[in-house]
Amino acid sequence: MDKETTFFQNDDIAVTNARFIIGSQTFSMRGITSVEAVEIPADYSGSATLIFMGVIVALTGFAILPFIFCSLGVLLLSLGIWLAKRKKPVFAVVLRTAGGEVTAYQNYDWGYISQIIEALNQSIISHG
Repeated sequence: MDKETTFFQNDDIAVTNARFIIGSQTFSMRGITSVEAVEIPADYSGSATLIFMGVIVALTGFAILPFIFCSLGVLLLSLGIWLAKRKKPVFAVVLRTAGGEVTAYQNYDWGYISQIIEALNQSIISHG
């Protein structure tokens, strides 16, 4: 029986020459044909809504109660901008198998994802 070689192990993720383990889910390395790191852009829809609402409330507030509505509008606008600046893309490990494509893991840390991808590539190469 061949010895199992570990290429990467951290917390609940492990990559060996036989398996890719993420928490309670296990993928057989023999079934994986390729791996890819994918960047999933941040979703700005909530931030954009707050910014839009802030502008509308601030502009219409001049006619009704200038101080209260303008202050509320500026607050909503500021909150929307603050949230938009905090948004970050998500990076994913995508596995391709004979059965299709699977997004196996996602994280905000590109360095961590690239370590997993490198380990998966080493595991695939070890099969020859």
